[in-house]
Amino acid sequence: MPLSLQNLNEVGVLCAAGRLAEALSLCGEFVADHPDLPHGYHLRAAVRVLMGEERLALADRDKVVSLCPRLPGAYMARAEDQLRLGDFAAACADLDRAAKLDDGHYGPMIPLLRGYCRARLGRFEEAEADCALVPEDYLLPGFGGAVPGHARALSAEIAALKMQASENRPEQM
Repeated sequence: MPLSLQNLNEVGVLCAAGRLAEALSLCGEFVADHPDLPHGYHLRAAVRVLMGEERLALADRDKVVSLCPRLPGAYMARAEDQLRLGDFAAACADLDRAAKLDDGHYGPMIPLLRGYCRARLGRFEEAEADCALVPEDYLLPGFGGAVPGHARALSAEIAALKMQASENRPEQM
């Protein structure tokens, strides 16, 4: 009997119990039964991230984007995985897409993450413009210190990267 959307509720329970292989299998079954629904792909990508398989998660993120091209969350999820993998250009492109589609739900999260990506790419003026869009009291948890979680930390990161870039630049004659 085909799985239903309610069956996917079990994925979170399995993940919380550390039974990631079973969660991944359940997602795979759902995808096989419902290849045109994004839910199974999204959850399978999340499980793969938990398993440390971010590169494999990207294929599922791509599928979600293809099924939901007007959903900013699809681009946000893929951007987060790309960011974790250090593909700042791809993450920045998806954050741009998410910003165009966002109705305000993601608020300052988009410019904070995009500012970080732009700074890592050496696009400092754009990074500073993004940083200026992040309210002082905004806090983004979830990246375990890998990404600045607030505007002051992002500003400091931009300044450090700018200084590093200027030190590595050959002297002008």
